[in-house]
Amino acid sequence: MNESTLKNRLQQLADDESTPPAAAELPDLLDAMMRFIGSVDHELRDGLIYPALATWIESGLLAEDTMRRLFLQAVDDEHLYRGLGEAEGDWVYTRTFSLLLLPLILGRHRENPFLTTAELHQVKARVFAYLPQEKDLRGYVPGNGWAHAAAHAADVLDDLALCAELGHEDLLTILRLAAATLAEPRFVYTHDEPERMSIAAFAVLSRQMLSQAEVKEWVDGLAAASNQYEVMLDRFYCRLNLKAFSTSLYFRIDKPANLDRLTPEWRDFMRTSLLTALSVLSPY
Repeated sequence: MNESTLKNRLQQLADDESTPPAAAELPDLLDAMMRFIGSVDHELRDGLIYPALATWIESGLLAEDTMRRLFLQAVDDEHLYRGLGEAEGDWVYTRTFSLLLLPLILGRHRENPFLTTAELHQVKARVFAYLPQEKDLRGYVPGNGWAHAAAHAADVLDDLALCAELGHEDLLTILRLAAATLAEPRFVYTHDEPERMSIAAFAVLSRQMLSQAEVKEWVDGLAAASNQYEVMLDRFYCRLNLKAFSTSLYFRIDKPANLDRLTPEWRDFMRTSLLTALSVLSPY
């Protein structure tokens, strides 16, 4: 199935939501969707492939074995690692939309576990190793649509943090990856990346497996991160990004929907710690 045929078929399915694809058609459809998951045609990539996968996964149309195969395929060398290291390039869409498939499957797993612990840790390790190597951190790209590597990675980190199979060291790694991704000296994030990453950080905190000393050390690191850069504008961009992230996390703690996810003691501790960091990140 070529790209044009796939687009036409997915459009037909989108126009008639009451008639899902037949079981016999699914293998060929899914194969083509994974082949073109990073198409530069944003209507196909973002408007048809991703919504179709989301609908089929969330509705239970896909069998557990199929979801398992997609879960592992999304992080292989042809998807999550395709073109990794390029500062800008079209392979970013393959990487980032493969990432976006993972939260859909992780959400189903948390509702009704079907992935093995080994599979979860295999994918976790691939995601953790990918993020520091991602150099293309563009948000919206005129003509091609959303690349959004940092935001999509944040969504994956959020869902991983909520998996009971991940433990103490994994949660610390998620916090460190979030901070390192946002300590960006080249530009200021303008497409909600700090907000999305604060959701992942809050998911880590909500597990309440880390000590206050560990979290305080991490928060202090947010305040000090810009000092690693010698050039004034690099420090400035880094500080703005981390200020946006810290502010978002500060207000997320007291969102009504989150009040039962942290104890009052932890909320007070996080408020105090983040305000201290923000006093450094907002010097004026």
